[in-house]
Amino acid sequence: MVRVSSFGQQQLLIRSIMNNQQKLFDGQRQISTGKKTDEYRGLAGETSTVLGARSFKSRVDTYQQTIATIRGKLDANDVQLEGMIGAMEKLKETMQSTLANGQAEGFSEMLSQTFKFVVNSLNTNFDGTYLFSGAKTGSAPINVKELSDLAGLGTVAEAFDNGNVGFEARIADGVELDFGLLADDVASGMFQEMLDLYNFDQSDPLQGELSQTQFDFLQGQLASLDTAIDNMRQVHVSNGLAYERLEVVDEQHKDTAVFLETFISDLEDVDIAEAVTRLNNDQVALEASYRAIGTLSQLSLLNFL
Repeated sequence: MVRVSSFGQQQLLIRSIMNNQQKLFDGQRQISTGKKTDEYRGLAGETSTVLGARSFKSRVDTYQQTIATIRGKLDANDVQLEGMIGAMEKLKETMQSTLANGQAEGFSEMLSQTFKFVVNSLNTNFDGTYLFSGAKTGSAPINVKELSDLAGLGTVAEAFDNGNVGFEARIADGVELDFGLLADDVASGMFQEMLDLYNFDQSDPLQGELSQTQFDFLQGQLASLDTAIDNMRQVHVSNGLAYERLEVVDEQHKDTAVFLETFISDLEDVDIAEAVTRLNNDQVALEASYRAIGTLSQLSLLNFL
């Protein structure tokens, strides 16, 4: 005699229904989120790989944010340096014109305006910090406003209040970039040239027709002024080189970020087409389970008698 175990059959079908329901739920979640799982343990042996890749990606993102900040400061440096070099070039042209014409009309005013422009440029505040103050970001690097203030000091060096260390930042693993400019490194030579011109003008005013002494003095100052301008150009070039290096590293970070995003996506993201196919199959299986248990619930021993 064969016994019919309706209870055991029902338990088996109920477990099948629950399994199919779980598969259906997982499929719906994968399609809605685009991820294979919402827990790292669901990635099994790939968990450590994903965590390592995400940590690396986070570090790269931080470097890119740092680079964006530095880029702004380097751009600001470039603008101010170009302005100061341009101002000193105009002063040089004024000296050349004065020597060529033998007349010094307006030279004193030009000298004063140039000094004020340079001071204002060096005291530029960008994003809450002084560009040329180095580590002393909270205080202006130049403590004088007029050439007369500079002349009242013992030395040109006393006009500078910037720190001794410039800005430095890590832009990649093991890569540090020095990008801060110090006011005294940029402008000590310029200040000395303008101070020499001012002191001479105070003792022998450069107005009207030039005397031989005035002519000889200005002629001699042209060479040293050229040296001061060339020094500024070198600082300008160094700033540009720092910018180029920054761009190279940033491009490397962009390529790395794209690679990591693709790598992480391959590990975490689900194939939507495959997930939809599985979902449809799981729906069919679940409907079949429902029909089977519905049929079983209507069976009795009478069907076998």
